[in-house]
Amino acid sequence: MKILRSASIAAMAAAILLAGCVAVGGHQNPIDPLSNVHELDYTDVDVRRPDFDEPFVRDGVVSQPAVFREIGAGLAAESIRQRLGEPLQQQDGPRGREWDYHFKFVMPQSTNYLVCQYKVVFAADGDTVRETAWRRRQCLDLVESASRTQL
Repeated sequence: MKILRSASIAAMAAAILLAGCVAVGGHQNPIDPLSNVHELDYTDVDVRRPDFDEPFVRDGVVSQPAVFREIGAGLAAESIRQRLGEPLQQQDGPRGREWDYHFKFVMPQSTNYLVCQYKVVFAADGDTVRETAWRRRQCLDLVESASRTQL
């Protein structure tokens, strides 16, 4: 009876772990209400085993966080291109035309990088910025911190 009970407990534990793995494998990243107010959708990075060669697939353009203080509502699309370069992807989203970028920032007091996904959303005219959003709050915090220290 003891062996049967142990086997049942082990089977239940395995089922719970398997369910957790399935949930993690098919998860959506949480939407941060501070950095992504309008719950804009970001495409997950698709990585297959051979893609893990250097540089890592979700590498970004090395950038200075303070440049983002110049970007805001009303800025023209050409000004965005001049400051940030060509977007990785362009698509129509629920709030207007969207440009997606990946940037890489050196972490404060470190030599490590943080890769950040950034979205620029254009107004109905298609040429002026309506809003911008970071996928992760850590990226927004890093940009805001850099902007405060360079003022």
